[in-house]
Amino acid sequence: MAILKDYYRPQNLRDALQLLARQDVRLAPLAGGTKLVGQLETRQITDVDGVVDLSALGLNFIEKTGDTIRIGATTTLTDIMAHDVAGALADGVLRRTGRYEGPVNMRNVATIGGLVAAAEPDSEFYAALLALDASLVISHGDGETDTRLAEFAGVAPGQLIVEVRLPVAEGRCGHARVARTPSDRCIVAAVAVVDPSGERVALCGVAPRPVLDGGPLDPPSDFKGSKDYRLAMIDVVKQRALQEARR
Repeated sequence: MAILKDYYRPQNLRDALQLLARQDVRLAPLAGGTKLVGQLETRQITDVDGVVDLSALGLNFIEKTGDTIRIGATTTLTDIMAHDVAGALADGVLRRTGRYEGPVNMRNVATIGGLVAAAEPDSEFYAALLALDASLVISHGDGETDTRLAEFAGVAPGQLIVEVRLPVAEGRCGHARVARTPSDRCIVAAVAVVDPSGERVALCGVAPRPVLDGGPLDPPSDFKGSKDYRLAMIDVVKQRALQEARR
């Protein structure tokens, strides 16, 4: 089992940020814990002295404000997929891609903030957020910063993702993937969204994190597929996703 020296459960965002900004101890934010707990248990990471539990910060919400959907960072994937508005965006693209993030018991605890912070290269849900033109609200000691997900490079110490925002627009989606089996995480995948603002395609498995089409590529070579194979499959999945979205 993982051995931690400290556990904190702050009751407000200010206290959480102050804890995460401390220099005398190495603290990590804990939301759903689907990745962090496993890394601690298997000693993939050893530079964490304690965790800051985010569950009491009131960040589990989904609200429609004008033409925007606001999703709190500790909202679970299950809640998002089940939501009448968020789950139905662009033909239900978040519902379609969310089921590839893992089994239902994992989706019941995995949070959207944790998924964005982890930025797994084969996360099709992350790619769907990119295709939906999502933006983030990041809180820090000096206030809050809004940034497009496509420009997000990670959270600095003492910062927290507190909200994901999605524009509400009539749109259609397309989704194409290559995997070892239909239920496996993808080798390469594409998610396309066509709405009044244009067409956006996001790609998985071809860079260190999902990227919008046209972004820098650096496919890995591993047991699931070589770099050359992944590069060859990009245009295949992209065209399939676009054809479906344009139908």
